[in-house]
Amino acid sequence: MRFLTLLCLTFSSLSVAKIAPNFQGELMGGGRVNLVDELVKDHSKAILLCFWATWCAPCIQELKQVTERLRNDPTIPLKLLTINVDTAETASDVSPTLKLYDFKIPVIKDQKHEIFSKFQDAKTLPFSVLIKPNGEIAETFNGFHEAMVTKVREALK
Repeated sequence: MRFLTLLCLTFSSLSVAKIAPNFQGELMGGGRVNLVDELVKDHSKAILLCFWATWCAPCIQELKQVTERLRNDPTIPLKLLTINVDTAETASDVSPTLKLYDFKIPVIKDQKHEIFSKFQDAKTLPFSVLIKPNGEIAETFNGFHEAMVTKVREALK
C-alpha cells in the first residue's frame, strides 16, 4: 500500500511542460514570422505573445504596460510579438491605433483567428502567452492584470 501511495505521489508531482504550437503569420508592413525561427534567432530571450484588437480597451492598456515596463527593461530577456485579431471589418483601424498610442511594436495579422485558436479556445481578450526560450509555455494571461509584469519577471528568473 505504501508503494502504491508513493507511486501515486510521484506521478502527481510530475507535470508535462506544454510546448507552444508553431505558427506562421504575416507582419504588418510586410514580411513573415515563424515562432520557431524567432525562438532560434533570439535563443536567450523569451517571447511574449500579446493577442489584441483595436476595439478592446483592456488590450490597449495591456500593450501600454508591456511596452513601457517590460519591453524597454534591459534586465528582462524578452521579445514582444503582438498578434492583432481585428477582422476584415476593423483591420483598417490597426495602423491609426498604433500611431495614436505611439506603439512601435511588431504586429502579426490574424484576421481569421488561425493563430489565436492555436493558443486559446475561449477567444477572450486581451490574452497573452509567455514562451520560454526552449519553447515551453511558462504562463498565460486571460485579461489584463497589473500583476502581469511581476509574473513575467518571476517566470524569467
